[in-house]
Amino acid sequence: MIHARSLRARLLWALGLGLSLLWLLLAIWLHGETRDRLSDMLDHRLAASARMVASLITASGATPNQAVDSPDDMPFQGIACEVSVLRGEILARSAGAPPGELVLPQDGFGERRLDGEAWRIYTITEGDLRVASAERVSGRTRFLHRMAVMLMVTLVAGLLASLALVWWAVGRALRPVSSLRKQLTTRDLEDTRPLTLAPGAGELAPLVASLNHWLAQSGRALTRERELTDNLAHELRTPLAAIRTQLQVARITSGEQAERALAAAEQATVRLGGSLEQLLALAREDRVPGEAPPCPPLAEVTASVLEEFPGQSLRWELAQGGQLVPLAPEGLVRIAVRNVLDNALRHSPRQGVIGIGFEEKEGLCWLTVADQGPGIPEARQRRVLDRGWHGHDGGHGLGLAIVASIMARTGGRLRLENRPSGGLLVSLGWPPADND
Repeated sequence: MIHARSLRARLLWALGLGLSLLWLLLAIWLHGETRDRLSDMLDHRLAASARMVASLITASGATPNQAVDSPDDMPFQGIACEVSVLRGEILARSAGAPPGELVLPQDGFGERRLDGEAWRIYTITEGDLRVASAERVSGRTRFLHRMAVMLMVTLVAGLLASLALVWWAVGRALRPVSSLRKQLTTRDLEDTRPLTLAPGAGELAPLVASLNHWLAQSGRALTRERELTDNLAHELRTPLAAIRTQLQVARITSGEQAERALAAAEQATVRLGGSLEQLLALAREDRVPGEAPPCPPLAEVTASVLEEFPGQSLRWELAQGGQLVPLAPEGLVRIAVRNVLDNALRHSPRQGVIGIGFEEKEGLCWLTVADQGPGIPEARQRRVLDRGWHGHDGGHGLGLAIVASIMARTGGRLRLENRPSGGLLVSLGWPPADND
């Protein structure tokens, strides 16, 4: 079995085989029809020859010998004639007639073998005369063979012309595909410009739209990758330099100063670990998700995330939320909730209270986290959502940036509001999942 390697080859094979089969069936049918029609025509020729000879003899009133003694007097060339009486006596024969009796016992068509050759004969009776006309079967066969050859040559030429036309038409029809392939093969890896579609190729519009969507996603992924690399380099450079400096101080000093240097190095290590954790979460969020399992209710996810913050001096006030299930992957929801809670924990005073609530409004499932920290000035609320932004307190600014990216990715909404009594209120809202 032949496997085509391209769409053009498969299309040409299908059309070529279909046309060849169609023309073959047409050739078989035409050959049979042409053979039958030519045989009937040659038989009518024999009958017309016999009737004409009989009519000439009857109309002229001449004797049979005078009417047919010369071959040039025959009305059709290549046909042998014989005239006889009813008693069986042969009165006249044309030149080229085979030896033996041509006249058949009954009027009409028949075949007889004379002098080693098969003859097609037609016999007619006019009064006391019987007239027979005959021609060689081999001559008829050669004539039919030549006609069949001419027919087959014509059909083969027509088939080849049709295949050439199909080749040209397929190549012209697939020209937009070739143009699309050329655009894809000649562009740079980082070139995410939309592909253009040649006129008259509406069937390719969905494919080009999908490719342009994929290119746009690839462009965003490349941008996020560059930002991730820049953030990684920036976030690791400062803690590593601090650790190296403090270790050098601890090496050349002793006593309390060395202890302080080691404590500072440990603090820088903790900060480095936090930065790496945030960057890894960012990398996990940036990859293309697969089929994710349904997310549990928000209250259940939040309670599970709170178990990751043991031994804190702050108090968590977790409201009794309903079974609000967000329409988002559980992994992304957990990252967003963890980062919001971690941000509230880092900015709240000791012995403070962090309130967590759940509600459904505006057609969304909302999770709210209220802390007692300093809040964020309105002028900076957008900047804290940028990756790599650094606040005055030394925060690395990745946590809320990841939350903003996750909310945009999952079709949710993020709100930052300063509380009148002090602190920041962070609200996360997702479309509700269909629980039916």
